[in-house]
Amino acid sequence: MVDVHCHILPGVDDGSRSVAMSLEMLSRAAAQGVGAIVFTPHFYADMDSPETFLARRNEAFATLTKTVREHPIQDCPYFALGSEVHYFRGISRSDAPEKLCFGNSDYVLIEMPFRSWQPQMISEIEEISKVLGLRVIIAHIERYLDQDKKLVRRLIDNPDLIIQSNAEFFIEKATTKLALKMLKAGQIDLLGSDCHNLDSRRPNLSDAFDIIDNKLGSRYTDRLIRNGRAVFEEVADV
Repeated sequence: MVDVHCHILPGVDDGSRSVAMSLEMLSRAAAQGVGAIVFTPHFYADMDSPETFLARRNEAFATLTKTVREHPIQDCPYFALGSEVHYFRGISRSDAPEKLCFGNSDYVLIEMPFRSWQPQMISEIEEISKVLGLRVIIAHIERYLDQDKKLVRRLIDNPDLIIQSNAEFFIEKATTKLALKMLKAGQIDLLGSDCHNLDSRRPNLSDAFDIIDNKLGSRYTDRLIRNGRAVFEEVADV
C-alpha cells in the first residue's frame, strides 16, 4: 500500500508534534503493510511563502530521515516529499503549485476550501491541470460532498483530475456504503490515511483496505494499490 496523504513530518503543521511521534506513526504504518509514503504537510499561502515552507519541510525531513537511519524501523516504508496545498484565490496564476509538487514529479495535492464553492474555484483547478500541465490530486473528496453538487461533479467527472479519499471515509460506518459506491463507480483513485497523530487521527490505511477487500473484493484493492504505486514510482523516481 502507498499512503499519498499524511502529516507525519514533525513540527511542520498540525500533524506530528515530535520526532518520537513521527517514528511511532511510521512504525504503525509499516506494521499495517504500508510500503511507501508521501509526506504532505499543509501549505497555506496566507501564512507562508513556498520558499519558507519548503525550508521548514526539508529541515523536518532531514531530521526524521537521520533519526530513522540511527534507529531503524522494521519494514520501514520508502519516503517521498510532497505537500497539501490549500486552495487560494489566484492559485492557478501562482508559482506555488509547481514548487510544491510531489518530489520532482508533476503531481500536486490540492485541498479545496471548506467555505461555499464558487464556479471560479473549479475553473482555477482546471487551469492548474490544463494551463500549468500539472496532475492535480484532489484531497479527501468526501469532505466536499455537501458543496454545490454541480461543482463537485465537475471535479469528480474531470478525467484530468485524480480523486483521493481518506481511509476514514471507508472506516466510518455512517459513510462506508457511500465510499464503496463511489469507489465502485470509479470516482476514487487513491487512498491516504491523512494521519496527524497516534489517537484521533492515527495511521489507518490497512483498515480501509480490509473493508474494501471484504465488501468489493481484491479487484478494487488491487486497483488502488496499482494507482498508488504508479504515483510513488514517478515521485521517487524508482
